[in-house]
Amino acid sequence: MNMNTMGKALRYFLLLVICLVFILETSAQSKKDQIACIGNSITFGARVQNPASESYPAVLHSLLQGGGYSGYQVKNFGIGGATVIRFGTPNIWKTVDSLKLFRPDVVVIEVGTNETVGSPRYNWEHIGDFEKDYSTYIKAIKDINPNCAFILCSPLDMVIATEGLSPERINDLTLRRPRIWELRKRARKIAKAEGAYFLDLTKPFEGRSDLMTVSDGVHPNKDGYNYMAKLVFDFMVKKRIVQ
Repeated sequence: MNMNTMGKALRYFLLLVICLVFILETSAQSKKDQIACIGNSITFGARVQNPASESYPAVLHSLLQGGGYSGYQVKNFGIGGATVIRFGTPNIWKTVDSLKLFRPDVVVIEVGTNETVGSPRYNWEHIGDFEKDYSTYIKAIKDINPNCAFILCSPLDMVIATEGLSPERINDLTLRRPRIWELRKRARKIAKAEGAYFLDLTKPFEGRSDLMTVSDGVHPNKDGYNYMAKLVFDFMVKKRIVQ
């Protein structure tokens, strides 16, 4: 091989290396950290017209993008009626296969509301499994990504003063509401045991009928979901979970 041919080969090789480095750097810069919002119908965005844009995970994504945290992608894994206890039907365990594909870097879990339901679903009668099933679910996600950060949220308070509640609904929520506050304590203990963050969503919604869907008292309205998303966003920024 003469010197001219060797020079051309070297230039092609260097050009190839430069292109490869550029591709790798571009790929690294474009990769977004994945945030999974897992939970029940409150995570899904029930009672609003367009959950795809008005649920708290959707609003959280907008807050991150607008707040200078464009390197994060939020996905909604909310399931209407879901529990973390395996006895419940449905439950959030069905999300595990999807999470294997998503591989979250941050997980926000909001459960507890459906655990307070008694007959005919009998979830509350199996509340003794709450801590065990919750911890096992966290382990299942840690098996997917050992470096995943967890934010465990307490369930939203039930607001009995919400406009339009029927007498039957008032009686139901009056029975279940103390269970919400008990699960708030349990969620805090689980977070401490699992080395996770704890975010209190119970107290901020206490008495906030203006944030609840009329005739419901459990699910937020559009303003309520915006408020919930802001609580999660501010917590992530304060704890430097997003940077």
